[in-house]
Amino acid sequence: MTMNNGVLGRCHFGGERAHTTDHPPVIFHGTRKAGTGAFAVGLVLALDDAGELLPWTGGAPAGVCDEPCPEDSAACPYLAHGPAKARLLTKAGGAPPDEADRAALRAAGICPPQPQDEY
Repeated sequence: MTMNNGVLGRCHFGGERAHTTDHPPVIFHGTRKAGTGAFAVGLVLALDDAGELLPWTGGAPAGVCDEPCPEDSAACPYLAHGPAKARLLTKAGGAPPDEADRAALRAAGICPPQPQDEY
């Protein structure tokens, strides 16, 4: 007699992610704006007027890119709420966020730890 172990499918998450496990992350999948280049893990994102994701240059952030997204990718999973790894965070152009940027992230519900609390 054979036995069914009830395995319906498997998921494997590999590579580094922007979110931490301190708090359950809220991950959304959004449409990327065409011509915005590749999104690296930790890139802070904004939404344009059409609701498409693009690199953040200021204002209210929408989230943080949670997985690498090549330029030809139509969508991007992003951390919309929860803690993020501070050492991975970057703004448009590759600069790390300053304290004012971190305050904007916290106001949006994305909680990067302080630089001394690196993960």
